[in-house]
Amino acid sequence: MFKIFTKEISGPFTIPSGIVTTKGAVIEKFAREIPELGIITTKSIGRNAREGNKEPIVAQYAPFSFVNAVGLRNPGAEEFARELSGIAIPEDKFLLISIFGNKEEEIGEIVEILKGYAAGFELNVSCPHAEGYGQAVGQDKKLVKKLAKAAASCGKPVFVKISPNLPVEDTVRYAIAGGASGITAINTKGPVELLHDGHHVLSNRMGGVSGKATLETGIECVKKVRKITDLPIIACGGITTAADVKKYQEAGADFFGIGSALAGLDTENTKKYFHKLFLDFENGTNEAEDILKGGPDMEYKKCIIRKNKKLTEDLFVLELDRDIKVKPGQFVFVWLPDKGEKPFSVFDDAPLTLLIKERGCFTGGLAEMKEGSTVYVRGPYGKSPDVKGKILLVGGGAGIAALYLFAKHNKRNTAVVLGAKDKKHLSYSKRFREVCREVYLVTEKGDTGRRGLVTDIIERVMEDFGPEYCLNCGPESMVRAAIEKERKYVNQEKIYSSIEFLTRCGTGLCGSCATAKGNRNCVDGTFFNPGQF
Repeated sequence: MFKIFTKEISGPFTIPSGIVTTKGAVIEKFAREIPELGIITTKSIGRNAREGNKEPIVAQYAPFSFVNAVGLRNPGAEEFARELSGIAIPEDKFLLISIFGNKEEEIGEIVEILKGYAAGFELNVSCPHAEGYGQAVGQDKKLVKKLAKAAASCGKPVFVKISPNLPVEDTVRYAIAGGASGITAINTKGPVELLHDGHHVLSNRMGGVSGKATLETGIECVKKVRKITDLPIIACGGITTAADVKKYQEAGADFFGIGSALAGLDTENTKKYFHKLFLDFENGTNEAEDILKGGPDMEYKKCIIRKNKKLTEDLFVLELDRDIKVKPGQFVFVWLPDKGEKPFSVFDDAPLTLLIKERGCFTGGLAEMKEGSTVYVRGPYGKSPDVKGKILLVGGGAGIAALYLFAKHNKRNTAVVLGAKDKKHLSYSKRFREVCREVYLVTEKGDTGRRGLVTDIIERVMEDFGPEYCLNCGPESMVRAAIEKERKYVNQEKIYSSIEFLTRCGTGLCGSCATAKGNRNCVDGTFFNPGQF
């Protein structure tokens, strides 16, 4: 066992604030299933909810190296308290709640709301890209002291997270004078800009540098901190291997945060990575590195719109000028410089074709783009369920977009039930007829196929077709109703479903797309068994 202050904890590692463990369900899952994580650090929480920046919020410019500008997105202290009230953290974990603010009263209110859930607090005075907060606060040494004092007033230990862009010694001395119990070093470097084809990638234009590029800076900062104090130090910045951990330990660190290295890892591989990293740390080996893949493919590919066809008032097909190597169920991001990016299921791979429902400004703008216009695509992301044999596909609304590739790759061994409002919203059903053994259409209007909902005919189709697997995609209410009918005929382990979760990075880092069971849609999904979402 390891120890932080008087509390025994299960391991020496944490994941830095704002990465992966950002939602209550993921916090609980990782706390329960990864013993090497002795400290569980949350995202930075403010007094009030904050939307943060629009996507893109993170970009990779080299292996294990990123720029990011999330913008301190958070639900606010009261909502986060409600989130934490619904989970249970094991006794051998130290829940470190990261907080931010620029006034003593603000910090005091946050800790008062959250102190019943926290083992300690981490005061963020170092985020380099949030106007009026983070590093802007850290520049004022006297304010750092006041905020540290306000955070410590609740009687819980307080770590102050410092910036490598400011004088380290000054920040640390004033933090300790304010009552800090420990130091977290470091936050991201910068901010810097990242361009692609002459366009700023991040919607915020500027972002903090994280990952491998910060390793040496982080080590030097830890050395400076250790010369000043004997308080515990949590080291963050560029760790990928046990050799990196050892360097930080030699510099004076007590605990170690790993963040950017986790990009693209699903939950099972994240567990394996931390286990191997701990063994490497203990035994002087280097096996954890084999699990890492250099991060997901975040390179933007320039594409020309070959066809942009309006199907209905709110549905269109976008066909691009390239094929894509993609597995059924995976998705891509479409980026429009200066307008943002959004994720979309891949309808077809040759050429890359997307079936898109208009929902807001971004998709509305995409729908109006002319043939010959340029867009950028990154991906694919997500997993493809391992299904072979007779497959029943059930799709409702825009969820149908994720199903065609399953039929195409399993030609003539699938049946599909497609549901929509009316005939116009099923105008692409002929594509399914070309590859499926059976096609069943259901519309609410009743102007094609059967009148009603897709779930009305599932049991009859199950009896007639006798599938070995079922794949559902659509609104959550439809999916859950479909599962209840399908599990009468097949084991629920052979039922896979995809519902919509907020997916913002595609790498698993931001944690926005967490399911209620703590899985992340972009790396653990997008198709889950019933017990996983």
